[in-house]
Amino acid sequence: MTAVDEQGGLTLNQPFAGLAGRTAVVTGAARGIGERIAAMFLELGMSVLLVDRDGAALDVALSRLVDDGQVNAHGVVADLSSDSCIPVLEQEVATLPALAVWVNNAGRVSHHSAAEVDVETFEEVLRDNTSSAVRGSQVAFRQFRRQDTPGAIVNITSLVTDKVLPQRLSYSTSKAALENVTRYTAQEWGRYGVRVNAVSPGYIDTRLTAWADDDPRQVAKRATLEQIALPRAGTVDDIAHTVLYLASPLASYVTGTQIFVDGGWHVI
Repeated sequence: MTAVDEQGGLTLNQPFAGLAGRTAVVTGAARGIGERIAAMFLELGMSVLLVDRDGAALDVALSRLVDDGQVNAHGVVADLSSDSCIPVLEQEVATLPALAVWVNNAGRVSHHSAAEVDVETFEEVLRDNTSSAVRGSQVAFRQFRRQDTPGAIVNITSLVTDKVLPQRLSYSTSKAALENVTRYTAQEWGRYGVRVNAVSPGYIDTRLTAWADDDPRQVAKRATLEQIALPRAGTVDDIAHTVLYLASPLASYVTGTQIFVDGGWHVI
């Protein structure tokens, strides 16, 4: 329950404190948005399982967190595009405190037009961005049921679920499908106290968008950002804070919802 101070205002630390001592799982957690989400949950006193298929990058991320004093950071190398990861993930989650939140962040970007993309690549992107999130969500749901506790699942989708951008057929299709997965699982699992929501980033400053000043992509990015309501790129903290809200009791009556974190880009 959210506490109320003497002036009648909300004390927001109480819902976040309720996450302490429980477990968060973040996929695609070795870098960028996923790594920041994992670090934020650790800062709240949670145990966090970082999942990534890049073992070397995951080791680097875990080393950074341990150096920062985050002793409750755990890692597992797993590729959620394959069913073979499921027993490994279930075993790891079972060794940790009660699961509170699962974040499906793993995925890949693909730049192909409808005319040039081959079907094999198209299907690979769907496996990496959509099927992997379905597998992760199923593992989370089964764990919530075993615990007989409510929980939250957050899917990281994209602005492209609502806006057509060039060279994004595979990527936009996979993220639109994930948005539908979000709504469907929210409806089916709500009766068990499991909330499912999506966060849809726009341009976020990460290594993937750290282009040189004269790179055509950087030029196009600046032109786009000048048009949006909040004319700047987002940060990994902007995404992590929204995930935190959806994971916490502050969002206890929010499910099946997509939150755009894009500076207003989707409305232009």
